[in-house]
Formats: sequence, structure tokens, C-alpha cells
Amino acid sequence: MFKKIIIVGGGIAGLTLANFLKKNNFNNFRIYEKYEKKLSKTTGIQLTPNAVRILDFLDSRFFLNNNFHRINYLSINSVHSKNFMNNLEVRINLQNIVSDKMPYLTCDRNILIKFLEKNLSPKEIFYNKQVVQTIKDHNIIRVKFSDGSEDYCDLLVSADGMFSNSRLDNNVIKKTNFYAYRGVIKNFYSKYSLENDVIRLWLSGNKHLVTYFINNQNDLSFTGISKSSERTPYTNDGVNYSIPFPADQFRSIFFSENKILRETLDTLHEVYRWPIFSLDKRIFYRDNQIFIGDSSHGTVPFQAQGAALAIEDSYVLYEQIVKNVTNNLGIFYSNKRNSRVRRIILRSHLNVFLYHLKNPFFIILRNILFKIIEKSFLAKKFMFGWIFNYNPRSSSYFF
Repeated sequence: MFKKIIIVGGGIAGLTLANFLKKNNFNNFRIYEKYEKKLSKTTGIQLTPNAVRILDFLDSRFFLNNNFHRINYLSINSVHSKNFMNNLEVRINLQNIVSDKMPYLTCDRNILIKFLEKNLSPKEIFYNKQVVQTIKDHNIIRVKFSDGSEDYCDLLVSADGMFSNSRLDNNVIKKTNFYAYRGVIKNFYSKYSLENDVIRLWLSGNKHLVTYFINNQNDLSFTGISKSSERTPYTNDGVNYSIPFPADQFRSIFFSENKILRETLDTLHEVYRWPIFSLDKRIFYRDNQIFIGDSSHGTVPFQAQGAALAIEDSYVLYEQIVKNVTNNLGIFYSNKRNSRVRRIILRSHLNVFLYHLKNPFFIILRNILFKIIEKSFLAKKFMFGWIFNYNPRSSSYFF
């Protein structure tokens, strides 16, 4: 068993791992988070059933919390509903795909972070601690921080995101030609009586938009992604997720003839924009340093699996630790995760293609495909079952 574990990063991946370690009475760990402790801006997050299943292992009562919002359907629509070729309206029941009826949830990301922080003491998580150097001396890793302090461990877990300071190799980060636009409309009420258990996906050429409610107070999260010719190079400062973007300009980018989407766009006031990056290779371990979440395999956000993969990584790594796999831990962990992560990333890139089609012939084929998925239970299972029914405690899962 490892004597001491340092977790770099106090986000979803790091906090999930810490919670499972503590639940198993392994208390000799520390989390170091580079930012100060404060709530971020309200941001919607999707917790698909594969993530909820693992959080249910942690606390079987967690999704009874009213701050988590249940989703039952995915609605896929065309931004330009008056165009016959692009006209698309599909409604997919997400719940009958899940073999054990685990729910599909959405929430404010702050709610999930607070849920994961509540069982951790101030002696276990430290803020304003940015890693600047790691030095390996035999089986011990010395971690140095920007404030001049340092700590030691025999297992270092990097959970500090795509722009990881502890990875100390950001040459793997590449800029995509996509930009994300996000925000939350508080107390959104529609004159069209929108159902609040539906994720709505709007497709149009080189852009798409996703909207969903995140609580019972009718707060509506929106995320738009569009292609751009702008080239924003990566810097060591990472990405600033709090840069405002003019709402009118956002409305012009995502202009729609669809009355429901137009009403949504007319209502929003605050929009934040940032460039999307990804890693050009997956990194699971380096000696006795393990990478989880986006620090390991950050990719384009086209499958709503960023949080879910982080939670899966954390649980799989925890299982290997409590099984006392100290020698070759990285190999065991990588073997458990590489194939699944690769499939999810491939699906994300397939969605890049499907969501941003311009060719009329391919658009018609795509729309037919979505109609088949809507009507066919087996097609839904094939598209979503292998994602949603993943169970790390089981060696097999349906599709």
C-alpha cells in the first residue's frame, strides 16, 4: 500500500478520488489546488448514467438532492427549421437505454463540487498551491510549489486539467478551430411551455448549441460551439473561462428561425467565450505519477463525457490502489482505461462530423440516421448503451 498520495487538482477528478480513498479509510492523502477556494460562475454540467452509477457507489443518496436535475429525453433539432433539407426534429428517450435505471442528471457544477468537498477536512485539501516542479528520488516524488513550499509522496496523481502544471509537458496541447460560448439564463420561462426534462441539441452547419435546465428553479444552461478562423495559441496561463462575450454578437452567430431557440437567444444576457483545446495524445502514467481526467485525455466536448470520464478514471484508479497494486500501477490503470477512453474520444470526433455537416446529401443521411435512432430501441442501445451502461465493477456491460 502506498504510504502517502498527493493529488494535484481539486476539481471533479481529484475530489472523486479523494472521497473514495477516504471512504476506504485511506486517509494519508493531500489535495493541492492551484486556485483559491471560491465558487465559480454558475455553469451547467451533464452527469450521464455511467457517472451517476459511480457517484452512487460513493453515496447512494446523492441524486435525491433537489439540486440535481433529472433528464429523460434528448431532442435534436435544426437551427433553420424553415429549410426543408435541414428540417430535423427528433426526440430520443434516454431512460429506457439504461439497464439499471440510473438517472441522467444535470446540475450547476458548483453543486457537484460542494457535494464532493463536504466530507473533506481543511487538513486534506489546500488552495492557492500551484505546482512548479516535481523531482523523483527513487520511489519518492518531491513536489515543489510556487510559494516555495514542498511536499513528498510515493504516488502522485495529476488531476489538474488539460493545462496541467504537474504534467510539466504542455507540448501535447493543441488548439482546435472551435470556440465555446457558455452561460446560464436564470429563471427562464418559455411561453411555449418547454418540458424541463429534455436536453435540446440544435444543429447548423459549422456550429451547434445545447440547452438544458440545471435545477428546479428553471435555470437554463446553454453551450454553443462554432468553428472559427481565429487561431489562439496556447500559453502557460491556460484559458480564461470568464471573458465576457457580447450577447448580441452571440445571437448573430447562432441566429435561428426556430421560434423556441429564438426565444432562448433573445432572453440571454451573459455569455462567456473561450477557445477549445485538446491533447494530441493520451497520457495515463509516468513511473509513479498517474494522470486522470482532462490532464490525461482532454478532448473536444462533443459527447458530454468530460465529467463522466474524470469520475470513471478516479474510481478505476481507486480500485487499483485498494487492491494494493503498487508495482506497475500505471500499467494496470492504463490497461483498464485506454480502450474505453479511446472509444469515447472517437465518438466525440464522430459527433464533430455529424453536428457540423454542410453537404446537403450528408445532412439528409444524418437526419435519417437520427430518425432511425429515435424509433429503434436497438439503434439507441448501439449509440448510447455502451456509454451509459458502463460499470467499472463489472467486466462486461451491454453495448
